[in-house]
Amino acid sequence: MVEQRKPHIASVMKAFFALSVVAERPESISAKALAEIMSAPLPTTYHLLHTLVAAGALAKGGNGNYRLGPRIGMLADAYLEQGDPLERLEAPLRALAADTGESAYLSAWRHGEIEVVAMAEGSHAVRVANLQRGAFGNGHARASGKLLLAYARDGVREQYLKSHPLTKLTPNTITDKDLLRKEFEVIRARGYAIEKEEFTLDVSCVAAPILAGGRVIGAYTVSSPTSRFQRVSQDLIATLVKSCDTAQDLFAE
Repeated sequence: MVEQRKPHIASVMKAFFALSVVAERPESISAKALAEIMSAPLPTTYHLLHTLVAAGALAKGGNGNYRLGPRIGMLADAYLEQGDPLERLEAPLRALAADTGESAYLSAWRHGEIEVVAMAEGSHAVRVANLQRGAFGNGHARASGKLLLAYARDGVREQYLKSHPLTKLTPNTITDKDLLRKEFEVIRARGYAIEKEEFTLDVSCVAAPILAGGRVIGAYTVSSPTSRFQRVSQDLIATLVKSCDTAQDLFAE
């Protein structure tokens, strides 16, 4: 028996495609450019854009170009809070803690903050558990915070740095914005972030990104006493990256 193809509403598909195009651009986009990409008449594209702006899905800037609106952020938060992808990401997180023996964390963007959304304790007799679920703040001093800031859009990253003081928590905390921006470049180049006693003395961490559709949806972090981290950091990094790859496979189409 041949399964009948379910009908789609063309206007909804076009709206979603338009949102996807805007989301993929690092800068805002003009109506004309969007119309060309969508192969749609300019008047039709304007009608679509006006509707999306009215719904809060897009916002129109002073230059007349369009970017994602506040409703999209709310939808993204709800997507995480309703258990998907969190439920799928917690099993690899527990496996990461078991494989390394160290405490492991899952962090993600929530309402403009970088929040610990899940954790799994390690099995070592001496282990680190200095962050609990729901913890946020001081992203500049945490491995997961630096990782997510490094991979964030320029506007999101700069807004965070503007609204969050770079508090010096330890002698190793980076409090200079220019130095922090250089750190972000290093993180993007090597694909993971390291934090050595920048958040808490005697504790070091490494974080790596979890990708879905080419976008970073969160970060896994492994936290360890610095003395042990110095001995096994390469093994921790290799296991962490492998765990992130496993998590990414859960979202492969």
